[in-house]
Amino acid sequence: MTERSLPEGVPPGRVAAAVSSALTLGYSAPMPGTDSRFSDGVVAHETRLLGVPALAATLAGADERPVGETALEAVLGARAASGYADLKAAGFLAPLSRAALLGERVGKVLAGLSYGDVRYFVRALEQAGPEHIGGTLHGALGVALGAGRDATLRDAMRFAAAGSPPDATAREYAQGFEVTRSLARPALEAALARVEAARPAIVQAYLEVLAEVPDEDVERRAGRKEAEDVSRMAGGVVKAGGAGSRRGLQAIANLDGILKQDARLKPSATEARIFSAAFLCGVERGPAYLNGRVRPASQR
Repeated sequence: MTERSLPEGVPPGRVAAAVSSALTLGYSAPMPGTDSRFSDGVVAHETRLLGVPALAATLAGADERPVGETALEAVLGARAASGYADLKAAGFLAPLSRAALLGERVGKVLAGLSYGDVRYFVRALEQAGPEHIGGTLHGALGVALGAGRDATLRDAMRFAAAGSPPDATAREYAQGFEVTRSLARPALEAALARVEAARPAIVQAYLEVLAEVPDEDVERRAGRKEAEDVSRMAGGVVKAGGAGSRRGLQAIANLDGILKQDARLKPSATEARIFSAAFLCGVERGPAYLNGRVRPASQR
């Protein structure tokens, strides 16, 4: 799929609305193995929701500051509001929001990343919590900091994307958000066209992406084989009908139970791609595209 841009850019209010819709609906949807309004994990569902306004407000001003600084400010704002910061949401949505506001392709935004962005992103990792320290991305950012001012955040992301295990945020930055744009977004749009309800569409898109791309966070925590096994199980759920059939719904419940038995198997990288796909749909089509499809749970 070719990259889309909005020639005139979009107003900050529309970006804020798209961020709010994508995160609120994404956090709430019962994607197997992840937290939702139906089941909490380490972080309460309400805690994640409490950080959404701060994230939306910061990302609506992404055209006024560098990408790295936007990610840092989003992390700081969410943590101040709720005590929790979703680094992936901030990291994924910062360049996408800037591209939307400026009416540019995200590839151009990523090409403009600088050494200063590296310094801001390191601080964002540190502020988001100790679980983000010491991984592939943190190491790559440290290398870039030591390499001098010719190194950029895009360089660090390419290095981390090629690491073992690869980092999901780095992979999207290095590849121009290819998985989000070419797989997650079309999957979400197709699901919305079939089921006409936001919750099952989000779950269906998540399953289809997970089935095609082994989750990098699962690989980091549990290993490549386990990540591939999770991907294979998601593919089986899709073949069973996914969110669009009774048999598929039972398969989703079974998969959710299996994944939640082991915290290492939480597909959080795939979850972030669905947030980003929902944001892209909302920012281009308007808030009603997703918000107008919210249905009671009995009709999911």
